Amino acid sequence: MGSVFADMTAEEALRRHRRAVLSLRVQHILMVLVFGAMALISIKGGAVWLYALGLAGIIATFLLFFYRLARVQAQFQDILWQDADVAKYRAALEGYLGQTNRRSTQNMLKLELAFCDYFDGLDDAALARLSQVTFKGRRSAQLLRVLDLQALLYDACGDLVRRDEALGAIRKMAARYRAGSKMARATGDLVRDLELRFMPPAQWDEADARFMREQADTAPKHVNRVAARLRLDAYDLARGRAEEAVRDLTALGAEPNVPRYEALRMRLLRKAEQRASVG
Repeated sequence: MGSVFADMTAEEALRRHRRAVLSLRVQHILMVLVFGAMALISIKGGAVWLYALGLAGIIATFLLFFYRLARVQAQFQDILWQDADVAKYRAALEGYLGQTNRRSTQNMLKLELAFCDYFDGLDDAALARLSQVTFKGRRSAQLLRVLDLQALLYDACGDLVRRDEALGAIRKMAARYRAGSKMARATGDLVRDLELRFMPPAQWDEADARFMREQADTAPKHVNRVAARLRLDAYDLARGRAEEAVRDLTALGAEPNVPRYEALRMRLLRKAEQRASVG
């Protein structure tokens, strides 16, 4: 399923996203004012229960705001992760970056642009961008994304020492999340995914292949499902199942894809077709 921005230009998508963020901010400022007024009135009237309700409402409003903001941000990111439209996402991000002076927002936008660089095959540019961003907090989801991208980039560049350092940092983060929590499970899956990505598919066992099939079937984002399918196709090739690989790689050609994965798909397809013709 595509994003809500699938039929929009980059400019239209950015305008819609910024309106959504502004609307959220206005709504929650008004809610804080209402609950704050409630708390002030309760002080004058001596209604302790009303004062407690006002404070609780303010706290709940802040928590709700950050939850809703994260959902709005995820919708915007789906231009890349669901539509696989790197060019549109890059254009929207660059437009956004030119309109904001907020350090936290600039950090987020540069991280997103680094993902665009990676999917466009611009590894040096992606690493340069990552050197400009800083995310605080030992359990920060954004820091986790930085480490994930660093591991992928260092692997692509052949810097295995730094790749393994980034992977080790992700493992440490995974241990900090509450056991059984959504983030603990997601980070554990990320570690397993990266470990398999950095391992030749010929060395996978059936449990590894089963995990990757689950990712191909259930990963919430289209680009991640494509990545898993490509690795399964490489696994099929390594196991001598060239015709199966040809069928899936050909089918993938009809789906949206980012440039990096499309280039990989074409390389694998050529190899699979050669082996299938020989077989």
